Amino acid sequence: MSSESRAKQILLALCAVGLVATLTACGGSSSNVSPGNVVIPPDSPTPTPTPTPTPTPPPSGGVIPSVIPASLTDAIYDSGEIVDGKPVYIIDVAALPGGVLDPAGLLLGNDFIYRIEGGALRVAQN
Repeated sequence: MSSESRAKQILLALCAVGLVATLTACGGSSSNVSPGNVVIPPDSPTPTPTPTPTPTPPPSGGVIPSVIPASLTDAIYDSGEIVDGKPVYIIDVAALPGGVLDPAGLLLGNDFIYRIEGGALRVAQN
């Protein structure tokens, strides 16, 4: 019986040594610092990102006309509504093959208001 309790004491001591060794290797118990991370400051100041320029409207509030190719006339059409003096055009996703809009030759200007109907519109990449 005493050899069993002695074996338990030795096993408990080994576990305690292993726990202490693990905590020491990981940078301590509560400091939450990893000894492997070293931060090196850059040699020169980091460049500040240049802001993207805002698009300038056409001079004197000009109108940019829309160009709708003939291949899209079944999917992009006049709804007959007028909002703020502009016609409302529908982009019907259900009329597009696979719900994907091929933008080749398409220019959505500021002469119409566009409303997407019939699902989530996806645009093909050219």
